[in-house]
Amino acid sequence: MSDVHGEAAAAGGNERPRWVAAGALALGAMALLAIRLDRPGFFDNEGRYAEVAREMLLRGDLVTPEIDFTLFLNKPPLTYWLAAGAFALLGTNEWARLVTVLVAGATIVLTCRLGARLFSETTGLLAGFVLATMLGFVLEARTLRPDMAIVCSVVGALWCWVRAESTLRAARRSLWLGGMYAALGLGVMAKGLVPVALALVPIGLCTLRDYGPAGLGRLRPLLGLLVLGSVVLPWHVAVALRHPGFAWDFIVNQHLLFFLDRKFPRDSEGDALLAFWLVFVARASPWVVLLPLVGGEGWRGRRPRCSSPAERASFLCWAWLGGVLGLFSLAPSRLEHYSLPALPAAALLGSRALVRLATEDRSATAWRWLAMLGGLLVAAGAGGAAVGKELLFRSYWIAQVPAFGDLALPAAAIVFASGLGLVLAAMHRRAAAVAASLSAMALLLAAVVVTAMILAEPLFSWKPAGILIRDRVPAEVEVVFESPEEYQLVGGLVFYAGRRITLLELPGFIPPTYLEPHVDGMFLSRAEFVRRWTSGERLVLVSDPQRRRESPEAIVPPPHEVLGRFGDRWVLATFALGAAS
Repeated sequence: MSDVHGEAAAAGGNERPRWVAAGALALGAMALLAIRLDRPGFFDNEGRYAEVAREMLLRGDLVTPEIDFTLFLNKPPLTYWLAAGAFALLGTNEWARLVTVLVAGATIVLTCRLGARLFSETTGLLAGFVLATMLGFVLEARTLRPDMAIVCSVVGALWCWVRAESTLRAARRSLWLGGMYAALGLGVMAKGLVPVALALVPIGLCTLRDYGPAGLGRLRPLLGLLVLGSVVLPWHVAVALRHPGFAWDFIVNQHLLFFLDRKFPRDSEGDALLAFWLVFVARASPWVVLLPLVGGEGWRGRRPRCSSPAERASFLCWAWLGGVLGLFSLAPSRLEHYSLPALPAAALLGSRALVRLATEDRSATAWRWLAMLGGLLVAAGAGGAAVGKELLFRSYWIAQVPAFGDLALPAAAIVFASGLGLVLAAMHRRAAAVAASLSAMALLLAAVVVTAMILAEPLFSWKPAGILIRDRVPAEVEVVFESPEEYQLVGGLVFYAGRRITLLELPGFIPPTYLEPHVDGMFLSRAEFVRRWTSGERLVLVSDPQRRRESPEAIVPPPHEVLGRFGDRWVLATFALGAAS
């Protein structure tokens, strides 16, 4: 990629104005992403990170993560540290999500600059906008978990590598490669070795294309080991020395066995391959419709040294996107959000397609493709207006929140109008109108989806149940959680209740190796729980939210009182609240 194409690479000199433009775009996006960032309450997957961070501050220990005041070494600490910093500055609340918004802003800036290096300044800025308005990116930017840091790590690593390939000075090249490995190191500190694999697939393929196997030495692997080690090893070694069994669990259980879907405890279930791909399409919407327009360009870019700079750059983006989706397609343990690191690649390809539509004499096939998709959107919007609400309420969990039905008609109208705009734009061959139709659809649907997330709080957040316990259940009453095998689900409940929660025994639970010395004190046996519940002792039980039960009789023996129900989250007690006061 030494002949990397783009105005920035060609012009050289002072790039500050270009960074300012990218920064202004990112600031605008962050301002919009931060609207009502305190709603909803932390969802289940956020609650564990929030609670670990809270307990780090309470204990004054930033090295050893704990959840429910029990050792929890399933993930590296970067997200905990960021959340703890936010709690220290902003208070212990949902505004900690600002750290993810900031990481999203950095990702937008890096995508802009990478697009400028690969294609042009216009393409780069447009790619930043496309990324910022992809539905999956909007949702992830408002979620407190490590995955946005993984996305930023991969984009940052690729940007550094492209800069390294565009310089001839050995010292400067080493500096940029060091930056690449440092970016990957931060990704490892967020979620393990995943970003290293995701970035090295496109980098390795492009290096092999240009230089053959001997060219892999250009990546300076010894430098990589030195930089990665300096970033990653201090915390991992410190924890391994403190807690025997952690090293084996981190390397074998959390990576190799997890990839093969053989990790223990079995606290997650992989998504079906078709569902994984369909969710990626949804997350990359609506801009994903543009990707086929640059498929041929990327395919031509596979050839060594005989394709144009733009074709070579498109090949890099396709190798990036294909590497993410391909690697996780091979993993039975895949989860739908694992496709997130492919979104910047999709944004770069989508923006490249828009620029080509505007500046080149595109074939009639491209416009027919867009017109057909627009027609499908019109039909989908019309169908959604007619029967969308009825179809929504066929889903058990959606039917629990009647307000979801109020979003069906606006969503259908947005899809219908945007589809009509796309049809008209394609008929008149107006690239700007294509961009306007897709932009309107992206922004308006993002508002609908964020509203739906807020409405879904009782279904996916412990906030309502936790606040009920915090405010109305006396401190001396023991609260027991009917935990699933994914016992760390208790994190959000502990966070909002503000007290330690007793975990009910898990039949057949196999702990990770580092946790084996602590298991005896973690769980209350079911026999002991039933004895205490039926003896008249004052107890509270919070049910497993992953199990659907329509009555408390299916959860606990009598006597029982229903203190609250939030979706499939029952809060039951052996006493009425008035009697416990």
